Amino acid sequence: MRLSVCLGVLSAVLLPTLASAADPSKLSGIGDSISQGWGANNFPGEHPELGFGQGTDATVNSLYLRYKAKNAAMTKQFVSVSGAEMVGGRDNAAGQAARICAMTAKPNRVVIELGGNDVCSRDKGTTSDATANLYSVTTYRNALKSALDLLAGCLPTGSQVQVLSMPRVDYLYNAGNAKNVITCNLVWSIAGVCRVVTGESNATRRAAIGARIDQYNDGLRAEVEAAAARYAGTVSFITDWRGSAVSNSSVGTYKFGKDDIDSFDCFHPAKDTGQRKLACAAWEAAEYGTLSNVPACLK
Repeated sequence: MRLSVCLGVLSAVLLPTLASAADPSKLSGIGDSISQGWGANNFPGEHPELGFGQGTDATVNSLYLRYKAKNAAMTKQFVSVSGAEMVGGRDNAAGQAARICAMTAKPNRVVIELGGNDVCSRDKGTTSDATANLYSVTTYRNALKSALDLLAGCLPTGSQVQVLSMPRVDYLYNAGNAKNVITCNLVWSIAGVCRVVTGESNATRRAAIGARIDQYNDGLRAEVEAAAARYAGTVSFITDWRGSAVSNSSVGTYKFGKDDIDSFDCFHPAKDTGQRKLACAAWEAAEYGTLSNVPACLK
């Protein structure tokens, strides 16, 4: 099956750009099966109405619904695709960005949630280095940069692009084992769910995968800050990532619990918990929220 798990302090450089952002009128999203609400109601398949970004279900209280409460005329058009990567494939970050740029009515808010498949679609390492088959941080950063540059070149002046940090798949593995160690491991084995961690019995090696994700997120923040400086005065770029030192300070550091994930494949955010928390975190990291409130979203 195609799997996505896909789930920095705003620097002083970023803060002034928030105040100059144009009023929101249309929200688009680049993402994978988290954005598509895969399994969010404990049934297989996509359920975009339950997604943290584009959802219309009141229990999720998505980013779109929160914006719509500010502007009743708010519209949405997501291009997220289950199984998409940041780096590879036709549905990667740059590919999805190009589809946004091809829209007749361009959005002035974009949320990007990608990266889980860049890890989960890789083969489990067989050498002493558990991360040997993963993309380099440079490759990951370059893929994000390509997407950000495309968006900066086509979005209206005053637009805002939010790049959410990548959830750590080793934390999702821990959540699944806490949920039901027998059932979840059986499903992961049969369905081939993120075997780079679910097929790895060594906790130290799983932690190494998580550490690489931290490095991806550090690179993500660096690219966001670089884009913010490069396109200052035209398009704002922001992220929730504040570094790996503080747990639950961002999507990328959130330690998912057993109730945060679905009961079908034990690896996707559930609507009333995981998706709702992601929506809250994304909102607090955007222009109407307060970044310091993100930990409260992730309780």
